[in-house]
Amino acid sequence: MANVQPNEYVLKGGNIAVSYVTNGFQNQPTLAYNDGQQTKSFRGTEIRLLKTEIGSLVSVTTFLAIDTGSTSFSALLPVIELADRTQTQNFKTAGILTNRKGPESFPGTGVRESYELIHMHGTARVVVVPLAAGSPAGTKR
Repeated sequence: MANVQPNEYVLKGGNIAVSYVTNGFQNQPTLAYNDGQQTKSFRGTEIRLLKTEIGSLVSVTTFLAIDTGSTSFSALLPVIELADRTQTQNFKTAGILTNRKGPESFPGTGVRESYELIHMHGTARVVVVPLAAGSPAGTKR
């Protein structure tokens, strides 16, 4: 049997918990984010994925104000191959909180982005994603 890539990554570190499914509802990626102060859900194009030589960088914007700036969360996901669909794999990785200053931020010059590195541990596995509501099992939409 060929190796299988996981489709769910559950990460925890600091006060942040994240669940990322690569092919969630309607085959779109989904990401749930909780930092102890806010809980947010993202799907589809709200989730940005960048494949690099050191893994995949998954990013979401957790706060956005057009005048004062934004905050985003990114996680680096290593390449993982499971022996079969029943296996799980624990791993360590890094999360990054990025704070960006907006055009109305003071002072108007200097460093515009700051980063906070979060040591995270995670579990990767294969999950069965339910079909869209109202779809009979075994049919495609």
